[in-house]
Amino acid sequence: MAKKFSFRLEPLLNIKAFHAKQAKEELMAILYLRTKKESEIEERNNYLSSLFEHKLIYSKASEIQAFWYHINYVKEQIAKLENEKEQLVEIENLKREKFNAAMKEEKILEKLKEKKRQAYFEDINKEEIKQLDEIAQKKFQNFEMQ
Repeated sequence: MAKKFSFRLEPLLNIKAFHAKQAKEELMAILYLRTKKESEIEERNNYLSSLFEHKLIYSKASEIQAFWYHINYVKEQIAKLENEKEQLVEIENLKREKFNAAMKEEKILEKLKEKKRQAYFEDINKEEIKQLDEIAQKKFQNFEMQ
């Protein structure tokens, strides 16, 4: 009987699958950090909007000045967060490229494995047909001899 199909590059395929999974996890971690940063920026923008909507009822110039310094501080925080978000987007793009490359390598090996599997089963089918033809031919010869 025919032996079981085995793909000799299976260990390499497993390594590529592991790398793809690892790259996906890294990408997901960066995506989480970016969305967290975006929500933080959104919170700061909402806070800044609420500050602008706040009516100035301060009587002293120092209170008004402190209020505007606070607004400028919040704006600086938002700018800093935007800069950090841009850095995360750059890292995300690199991680995405790494993930795409890992998936491509894994897919190539998967296709090769499938081609090898199909060729293996075609050979098995040819062998079985050959054996069945031989059996039929022997039966026919035995039938003619009788």
